[in-house]
Amino acid sequence: MKERLGKWRQYSLFSEHPLLNKNIPETKLFTIKNLSKLLERYEYVYLKNNRGGQGKGIYKVFKDTHGLYCFNGYTLSGEKIQKSVVTIEDFLPVLHPIKRFGGYIVQEGIQSSTPEGHPLILRVHVQTLKGKWLIGGMYGKIATEETMENGVINRNRGAQVMTVDELLTAHLKMDEKEKDKMIKIIKKTSILAAEVVAPAVPHIEYGVDIGIKQNGDPIIFEINTSPGVGPFSKIDNGEMAKRIKSIRKMYLKDLRNG
Repeated sequence: MKERLGKWRQYSLFSEHPLLNKNIPETKLFTIKNLSKLLERYEYVYLKNNRGGQGKGIYKVFKDTHGLYCFNGYTLSGEKIQKSVVTIEDFLPVLHPIKRFGGYIVQEGIQSSTPEGHPLILRVHVQTLKGKWLIGGMYGKIATEETMENGVINRNRGAQVMTVDELLTAHLKMDEKEKDKMIKIIKKTSILAAEVVAPAVPHIEYGVDIGIKQNGDPIIFEINTSPGVGPFSKIDNGEMAKRIKSIRKMYLKDLRNG
């Protein structure tokens, strides 16, 4: 069974790197004190299942005008939840089952969105071949109206999948030069992320989720050690999915011949 990489360990690895530590949200292990402190610092934060996936066990947390703590997101079972409580302790019964999965982290809320306010993210599929890391494919995701209030950008939670070109030009209004520069930066950042993680949790491919801050800087939200290929088959006539599978085959062939 492949070893999974928890969100807290990811943050620890990235925060120790002199370049990547500038491209990650502030993150702390979940305690009531840590959640309160980050909410004083940021407009909103995310409370994330340390080992969750598919958008489950993630909550956008903020304080409303009445001083209530608002938790919008999805439970571990994928149930949509919007709950306002007087104290953080009042939400703990919802979190209790997470003890089986290794806890939560609290993460700075980063605004990565279109000019219209739709949260967005890019998935970069990084693979290894002949001792080098390369980009197998990339696609963009934008949260739909259904998930706007929690900002969870996941295909299983209703996000819209599209090409990176469409995301950067049609939605972020970049010209050709800006788009090419952004793609180059995102590719470089994603490969560096894989290089940092691989010695600790070795895999032949990773899925890197990257946002784009309002100032144009890339931000690493997460790196997945079991990235799916499904969404790639829905864009670019499935060419990226074919490329990813082809690189996998070449890697396995080299392994057998090595």
